[in-house]
Amino acid sequence: MPEMIHKVLASEVRQKILLLLKEKEKYLSQIAEEMKMAPQTVDFHLQMMVELGVVGTELREGKKYYFLKDRKILEHLKSGRPLPPEHLHKPPHELVLEAWEDIGKRLDKIEKRLEAIEKKI
Repeated sequence: MPEMIHKVLASEVRQKILLLLKEKEKYLSQIAEEMKMAPQTVDFHLQMMVELGVVGTELREGKKYYFLKDRKILEHLKSGRPLPPEHLHKPPHELVLEAWEDIGKRLDKIEKRLEAIEKKI
């Protein structure tokens, strides 16, 4: 459960969606309009929360309504406790730098293995 909470709360967009859903169930267009965001963006975040089991859906009158399945997550949100840094999203440039560093380390290992093989030959 804690890992799931951190994934949901790691995004301000998802936090805002949760706060909108605490009042009553809403459908995608309502949420997107209230948040002044593209429906596609809101849908992406809603689908993540549905997959994690925090938000549920119900089809009525041709519209998919979203609702909170467990209000405990609101308690965590209201507590104001900060998320640990490892659960926050990293900026893309940091991800690229980490990947570059990892590739460098792997290449160093490969070079050492090749040198060892060459010495045996």
